[in-house]
Amino acid sequence: MNKIYFYLIGLVLLIISFFLDNSVAGFFLDNRIGFFDGMAIFIHGIEGYVLFLFVLIILFVFKQKKMILPLVLAFVFYIGITQLVKVAVARPRPFTKFDFPDLGESGINRSFPSGHSTASASVIRFFEFNRVLLWAWIAGTVLIMFSRVYLGMHYLSDVMAGLILGYFIGDASIFLMEKLQKRGYF
Repeated sequence: MNKIYFYLIGLVLLIISFFLDNSVAGFFLDNRIGFFDGMAIFIHGIEGYVLFLFVLIILFVFKQKKMILPLVLAFVFYIGITQLVKVAVARPRPFTKFDFPDLGESGINRSFPSGHSTASASVIRFFEFNRVLLWAWIAGTVLIMFSRVYLGMHYLSDVMAGLILGYFIGDASIFLMEKLQKRGYF
């Protein structure tokens, strides 16, 4: 039942975020801070597959081998679903509308959902074995989401959709793999 509330609250926040998109983008455009610029640009350079590789290493170090197949499945879902939605929605990035600093990006229409946010949220459930790692990863996910909006790469609704989609991907991957394992397929 808790998951249903999480998804319902997430959906409400996503709807609200659509109304705040332009205001939030304008706020970050008008309020640049040098320290955040460097941090956000560093995060910008980290691709989703690097996050999954990092989590894979952590799972090996903490001997969580039963979570490796669900992680691989989550990665496949993350790549497929995120790219499918990006192409279907084809939403222009905020920097094409607002005058954000140039990061050398093209004006490609692939803003919704945020791939960085989706990737980071996809692996939140994989840290449930360790409370400290779980909360550290959640904090990192929030930082990633902030950086994407701060740089003008995504609207607030893009990162909120990425959070919800990513968490769903992680949830679905673990659920599906548990069902397959119970039936003896793995």
